[in-house]
Amino acid sequence: MPIYISLIKWTDQGRSKASSLPERVGEVDKRIQALGGRSIGNWLTIGRFDQISVVEAPDDDTAAKLLMIVAERGNAITETLRAFTMDEVRGLLD
Repeated sequence: MPIYISLIKWTDQGRSKASSLPERVGEVDKRIQALGGRSIGNWLTIGRFDQISVVEAPDDDTAAKLLMIVAERGNAITETLRAFTMDEVRGLLD
């Protein structure tokens, strides 16, 4: 299943809800599962981004739908990368 890495910056609204982050991540994880995906992990980070999320989703359309759900909440701005495993890279090189 394709892997997506989201680099997340919190908005002012998101920062004001920082204490509820674990619960909000749990809610998003349930949405990911409902759409056939899986959360690999979610990390609070120090530096340019506030948080990083790594998710498996069935396809780009599902990943985009999940990102739209996050965007609608207004708590974060994301930059998402499609990640390729080395096995996938080998397939691309064939």
